Amino acid sequence: MAQITLADKVDVNTALCQGDVFKNIKYSYIDSEDEEGIDIIELEFPLSIIVSQACDVSFMSNLQKTGEESAKKYMPSILMCPIYEKESIKSASHLTEIEKEGIAKFSKDKGPFYTNKEHNITEQGLHYRFHQLKIHIDDKEVLPSGIVDFKHCFTVPAKYLLDNIDRRVFKLQDLFAEQITLKFATYLSRVAIP
Repeated sequence: MAQITLADKVDVNTALCQGDVFKNIKYSYIDSEDEEGIDIIELEFPLSIIVSQACDVSFMSNLQKTGEESAKKYMPSILMCPIYEKESIKSASHLTEIEKEGIAKFSKDKGPFYTNKEHNITEQGLHYRFHQLKIHIDDKEVLPSGIVDFKHCFTVPAKYLLDNIDRRVFKLQDLFAEQITLKFATYLSRVAIP
């Protein structure tokens, strides 16, 4: 059974940090470019979490607010991972927007996206790609069945998050934010077997 993840309420004056969870974050990228123009794809994630290191997020947040910091620590964007509802992952409906935008077409014959075996491994906290969240603020459950998908990581500029700070819904407590970031780092450092 998934452990309870503790989070805290935040307001617009609280600095950006690792473990902040935002709603309705948009991710845009250039899909193609030719002499006629540029085709930009924009996806919107219902929930996503900052997985960049806390010190980097803090630096970029300060840079955006003050306009002056050390150039050595500058990074162009903040790393995030989407949080999907467990049921949408089971049915692969979280990929509907990808198909609708014409980015990819997924075969229904290739089997389920998220099997019962994967679900059981995820619930035990042992899945390399997925991390299950059951988030509580104080004694109130605010997210009963979220799944972080490390494979779907994306970046956004710090300025975008600061301009949309009112979309931040809560912040995971440090221990839980670090747990997710460490698991994400492990996912990125996996070794491919031919």
